[in-house]
Amino acid sequence: MKRISGLGACAALVAMLGPGVFVPALGHEGENDARAADAAFDPQQQSVVTTLSDYAEAVASGDLARIETFFLRNEDFSHFEGSYPDWGWASYREHLAAELPLFSETRYTMTDIRPQVDGALAFATFTWEMDVTVVSDQFEGGKHPVSMRGLGTAVLMQHEGSWKIRHLHTAREQQASADHAAE
Repeated sequence: MKRISGLGACAALVAMLGPGVFVPALGHEGENDARAADAAFDPQQQSVVTTLSDYAEAVASGDLARIETFFLRNEDFSHFEGSYPDWGWASYREHLAAELPLFSETRYTMTDIRPQVDGALAFATFTWEMDVTVVSDQFEGGKHPVSMRGLGTAVLMQHEGSWKIRHLHTAREQQASADHAAE
């Protein structure tokens, strides 16, 4: 039996169920299910939330030594920024080391953190926002303010008594185009 994967699997599913099954999901853009905001977390879940919140503060500080304390720092680590992958901690550290010196006036937050814990593993979905000024001679005046937001998923594991980020995936929210804004 031939195995179908990736886009072929999605196409096969749409063909079997019909395209109308998926159209209603497109109408949910911009909705926010606030259930997690009021949820009472158990101590392990709260520890995951605290870890991610503290990580966000470290990113805002721009202190790479502080940032790296939140990660599993070996080749098992992975990071996806949109569709760009960093495989292994060394790759992501190099990514950060090149990027952080270009940032000033950084604000980075994670909100709506929704943790799930199963023993020594956890994952959490979240919303992130970043306001930063990029400092570079490539921009008029040498500075360029950037505001962005999106969604993310973190996979964490217990390591030496604390939660460490094993995988991080962030995706930037698409900006409304000028064509769609007029509609």
